Amino acid sequence: MPSKRKGKHPHQSRKAKAKQRRVVGTSLPAPAAAAPPPAAAAPAPVVKATPAPVVVTAEQYGYVPGELKKIGVLAGIMLVILIVLSIVLT
Repeated sequence: MPSKRKGKHPHQSRKAKAKQRRVVGTSLPAPAAAAPPPAAAAPAPVVKATPAPVVVTAEQYGYVPGELKKIGVLAGIMLVILIVLSIVLT
């Protein structure tokens, strides 16, 4: 009988996932005996990469004014309902 669950991945508990991670982590081959780095070698300088500036255009957020109007209308409706309820119930 086929399973009724949808999705690509089968359901796994947290314990099963942790066990799978442990098994995957331990299955890696041990590194070969590597020679220690020479003591006289200076450490390589750390170079920090600066991310490129993000350019945001108005076209990307064209939906925002419409969404703000909807939020405002809903907030106004809720405020009116609360005022009416406070008058009726007191």
